[in-house]
Amino acid sequence: MTNIEFVKKLQEIATKYKTVYGNGMFGQPITENIIVQKSKQLPNWYTTKRQQELRALIGQGYFGFDCICLIKGVLWGWNGDLNQVNGGAVYNSNGVPDITEYGMLQQCSDVSENFAKIEVGEYLWTDGHCGIYVGEGMAVECTPKWDNCVQITAVANISPKSGYNDRIWKKHGKLPYVEYEKAEQEEKPEYTENVTVKLYQLSKGLLNYNPQVYTLQRLLKGLGHYNMEIDGLYGGGTEKAVIAFQKAKKIAPDGIVGQETWNKLLK
Repeated sequence: MTNIEFVKKLQEIATKYKTVYGNGMFGQPITENIIVQKSKQLPNWYTTKRQQELRALIGQGYFGFDCICLIKGVLWGWNGDLNQVNGGAVYNSNGVPDITEYGMLQQCSDVSENFAKIEVGEYLWTDGHCGIYVGEGMAVECTPKWDNCVQITAVANISPKSGYNDRIWKKHGKLPYVEYEKAEQEEKPEYTENVTVKLYQLSKGLLNYNPQVYTLQRLLKGLGHYNMEIDGLYGGGTEKAVIAFQKAKKIAPDGIVGQETWNKLLK
């Protein structure tokens, strides 16, 4: 499966199918049997309330996934067939093991905390959760947060997107089960153009909202240097984070985000 095919399938699941978050599910149609089975496997998660919520979806064409099982389900051949127990997926097939979200990260190559050069179809990871980068600053993930289903969200390490929930991820990498090829229409992340063309230098004192400062804070947070509110304002906390980053990269620690600092951030 190529990264383009992989991403297309994930986007279709997010936009064309009825889905719900179900711990341990990799695309099974919601039925009484699957609810009973999973409740026995994961009794602490499948509370009475959650079982009732899932039972209300029986017969309505819903498929259950969790974050890592969404990815494994697609790689196992899920095709959205309501008449098959696993929606068309074949458990533990195609050389893809049944592993956790962190175990999947350990299988990836080119793992990085820098999101400047992420490619379509790469694996996204943060503590206890995962998703897939689908291009143009967006991800597909299955989460009980927000819409409680497979959904398209913004990758906050790159840029927020109007109308989308966003998440900061810690790492990304290439899955060994996917063949990566260049996406023909993949656009550069928004911040690449913004910082190199529209704004050359940032420094303390920009106390009105500035989208480039917002991006700066996102990048610094993704790299572990910024832990305050991401508000698009260049105050003392942002300056302190910039200086820490500059020291780490052996740049003159002046708190001014000029071309050299941007180059290191986007490397």
